[in-house]
Amino acid sequence: MFLHPNGLNTQSMRASKEVAVEESIRLRRSIISVPANREKMVVKAFSLPVDVIMLDLEDSVPFQEKDEARKRVVAAFREQDWKGKVRSYRINGMDTPFAYRDIIDVVEEAGDFIDVIVVPKVNDASEIKAIDYLLTQIEMRMGRTRRIGLEASIETAEGMLRAGEIAFSSTRLETLVFGVADYSASLTMMSKGISGHGDKEEFYPGHRYHFPLSMMAMAAKAAGLAAIDAPYGDYRDPEGLRRSCILSAALGYDGKWVIHPDQVEIINQVYTPSQEDVERSRRICEAHEEAKRAGCGSLAIDGKMVDAASIRVAKGISVQWERIKSRSEGS
Repeated sequence: MFLHPNGLNTQSMRASKEVAVEESIRLRRSIISVPANREKMVVKAFSLPVDVIMLDLEDSVPFQEKDEARKRVVAAFREQDWKGKVRSYRINGMDTPFAYRDIIDVVEEAGDFIDVIVVPKVNDASEIKAIDYLLTQIEMRMGRTRRIGLEASIETAEGMLRAGEIAFSSTRLETLVFGVADYSASLTMMSKGISGHGDKEEFYPGHRYHFPLSMMAMAAKAAGLAAIDAPYGDYRDPEGLRRSCILSAALGYDGKWVIHPDQVEIINQVYTPSQEDVERSRRICEAHEEAKRAGCGSLAIDGKMVDAASIRVAKGISVQWERIKSRSEGS
């Protein structure tokens, strides 16, 4: 048995993650962030074909509107028809005076309607552990058995350095999210784009974010988590957006944040498994089940050996495709 440096049994954590994956895979191809204090934007988000709506209490909400924004988040969770979308909201950072109220005030009033909480600028595993403990206390006090998941945004050099520890910090954790703008700022990287969100990168001879994207994806997948890419800043550049999506998808990313409704279609397309991938996955899953029934320890398809990792990938694609079909039929 191997113990991770933070004291957690990684074998048991991996087993629990695999059970969770088989039971339910949340679709996270497209995630739109909506300022919780902007009612029109919140209402519009529910009409978009995104997989996740994230009500934001952090950067997009002025200090003087934080309290009112929490009330609006509670109302949205309790009153809106989410139509099968993942129900999410982002708290303020754990180094601010707002985070604890963002958790207590919202979760006590609307915890039964929340799927995940997004934690920004995570620099240390202790931040996720602290939120886990607080949520557990609230759930015990309120008599709730449904656990709220967590997503950790990796947005600094310090956070990226500890991405592995953060990924294994809590069984509530479902996702690591790459925050490109703040990450670039923390490294004092040169920026040519106005938004700082991955656009206008032609001045660099290569893929400037390949290393951090790969590093974070490795940490996420090692812990059985999803990996989500940062938004693309120029919403008037569809081809740039498509290239950005393809690059992160090729590195193992499951989805991308959206900053404008016009980006949704491209993002959903790129992060949806191709029909070829789906058919191949079905064949692998069916052959695996037949091999198990026959008591065979190995599996070959078309003269090629299929290992355990390929079977896990095939199962994940098959389940994801069923979720996508269900979403399409229900919309």
